[in-house]
Amino acid sequence: MAQEQLLRKAAIERLSSPEQLDTLMRVTSPMGWVALLSVGALIVGVVIWGFVGSLSVRVDGQGILLRGESVHAVEVASGGTLAKLEVGKGDVVSAGQIIARLSLPDVENQIVTARAQLAEMQSLETSQGGDMSQLQGNLRAQVGRLQHQRELKKQMVDKGLATQQSLLSIDQQISGIQSSLLQSQMGSGDRGSRVEDKRLDLKALETKLATDSLVKTAFAGRVVAILAGPGQQLRAGDKLVSLEAAEAPVSFIGFIPLAEGKKVTPGMEARISPSNVKSEEFGFMVGSIQSVSDFATTPEELKRTLNNEQLAQKFAETSPFQVVVAPTLDPKSPSGFKWTSSLGPPIRIGSGTFCTVQIIVERRKPISYVIPMIKQAVGAT
Repeated sequence: MAQEQLLRKAAIERLSSPEQLDTLMRVTSPMGWVALLSVGALIVGVVIWGFVGSLSVRVDGQGILLRGESVHAVEVASGGTLAKLEVGKGDVVSAGQIIARLSLPDVENQIVTARAQLAEMQSLETSQGGDMSQLQGNLRAQVGRLQHQRELKKQMVDKGLATQQSLLSIDQQISGIQSSLLQSQMGSGDRGSRVEDKRLDLKALETKLATDSLVKTAFAGRVVAILAGPGQQLRAGDKLVSLEAAEAPVSFIGFIPLAEGKKVTPGMEARISPSNVKSEEFGFMVGSIQSVSDFATTPEELKRTLNNEQLAQKFAETSPFQVVVAPTLDPKSPSGFKWTSSLGPPIRIGSGTFCTVQIIVERRKPISYVIPMIKQAVGAT
């Protein structure tokens, strides 16, 4: 009890002492003020950025780098065996150049058979031709003798020593022999015509062998793929090699999903990310949209453009719109193209590279995303 009274007395004395009445009370520490000012500055910065900054609205797609806007395939016109390939991957060829030689056993067998048939027909014509010439000579001699007899008989008819009927009988004999002579001449003509027809058939087969055994390209370009090897059996229409334009600049052929295709228009900014380059390290290739297809691309169009059935099937899954992007060139860059960061990767980027693409279709102020939420929160329309 005495102890409690002592403590209470000390507390009363401390409260009644005027020695600490002029001491300020600490409400916030200096570090607190720094934190408060930092938060305030951040809020102000966000508000300013919301009005003056911008956010990109993009459409994503995928595609491939090509020289020109399509890949051409060289096909064989006739089935056969690939005997020799005259070009290799990376070779530049000109229009009309021979790129392969085929062995055509079917045509070669037909030529052997046709030659044998022609030789047999010519031999038969020669042997029959001699007999027929002798027969025709005999018929002409008979006609000559009968015509001489007719002249004598006519003189006798004129003198009344023979009847008109005997003269008509000689005329009938002459007519019959002349008919036989004419038939023999027509038979010789038919045999000659058949021999000539067989000779023309043989010439056509030899021309076909000379033409179809040499595979020529109708396009000039660089060989980007070899699609068949020596000894391989080929059918008419099979592909031998794929060509790209050798001198055309590299373009990106991209495919945008159906739902996003109509948002893309020529001139928009595009960022290309090759599959063999890390975008987080080297950034993106910079380019712009050159063209956009008016309608979704069909699988058949994709096959004609890419000349690769597997790629065509892959890109056709989303019923895409086709876009052509022109990458921005930069001679100082090792890759030859401009990049969003630094000079890009230390490698060349060539055609045939699979890529993804980001197309900037719109730039919006951040505040434009906030206003609809505010309106919805307050119930405004």
